[in-house]
Amino acid sequence: MLGFSYLMGSALVLASVVSSTSILLPLYEWPTDNTTWAPVYEAAVVHPEIQFQVIVNPDSGPGDTQYPESEYVSAVAQLNTYSNVQVLGYIPTEYATRDISDVESDISTYSGWAKYKKQNITVDGIFFDEAPNTNDTSKISYMTEISKFARADNLTTIVFNPGTKLDDGSVNGYFDAADLIVEFENSYDTWITCVPADEFSAPDDYSKDAVLLYSAPLEANYDEVLQEAKQMGLGAAYLTNTDDYKNADSISKVASAMQLW
Repeated sequence: MLGFSYLMGSALVLASVVSSTSILLPLYEWPTDNTTWAPVYEAAVVHPEIQFQVIVNPDSGPGDTQYPESEYVSAVAQLNTYSNVQVLGYIPTEYATRDISDVESDISTYSGWAKYKKQNITVDGIFFDEAPNTNDTSKISYMTEISKFARADNLTTIVFNPGTKLDDGSVNGYFDAADLIVEFENSYDTWITCVPADEFSAPDDYSKDAVLLYSAPLEANYDEVLQEAKQMGLGAAYLTNTDDYKNADSISKVASAMQLW
C-alpha cells in the first residue's frame, strides 16, 4: 500500500474533482512512521474525483513550537502532493470561551507552516472545533472574528464544528463566516435512527453542511449513508469505526462508497 501511494503520487491525481460532497477527515492519528497515513494517500490517488479535506491535529492544535516534529512534517508534506487534498489545521474554541488571543496565536502558527523551506507543509484552512451553536451575538461575533483573522492569514477554508444543529438565530451569521459547518457529529447508530432533514438548519444551506459519524460497526452500510448525504447535497461527510478519529482505516471504504454516488 505504501509503495503504491508514494509511487503514484501527485502526478496521477490530475482529474478535476467532480464530486459535490467532499470527505471531511479528522486525521487525529499521530504519523508514527511512513505507513500510518498511507490509507489516506492511497485513497486520494485512487479517487481523484473526490475532494479530501483532511484535518491535522498535532497537539490539540498546532502545538507550542513553530513547526511540528519531523515525522509530522513528512506526513503533511505528503498530503500536499495530492491536488484533491486540502489540509485543515485543528483549533478548539471551547465554545467561544477560549481567550481569542490564544486562538489567533494558533491560527498564526498554522499559517506560518507555509514558511517551512525544506518541505511543503502549507495549511489551507482551519477546522474550529467546539464551536457554539447558540444565537448569542457575542459568540457569533467571536466566531466571525477568528474566521476573518484566519482568512486574512491566507487560511481560506473555514470549518466550524458545533456538532449539532444551529439555533435559528445563529444560522445566517455562522454560514456567512464559514465555508462548512458540521451540524451533525454523532454515532452511526444515532444517525440511522434520526430523520436527517431534521438535523440541519435548512435545505438552502445543505451545500455548506457536514456530517461526521463515529463508532460505525463493521456491518455498517456506508453506501446508504453516503448516498443519503449526496442526495441531500451535503457539503461533506465521513464515517469511522472508531470513537476518537485516531485511525484512518475506514477511509478507503468511505471513498469507495462516495464514488458510487
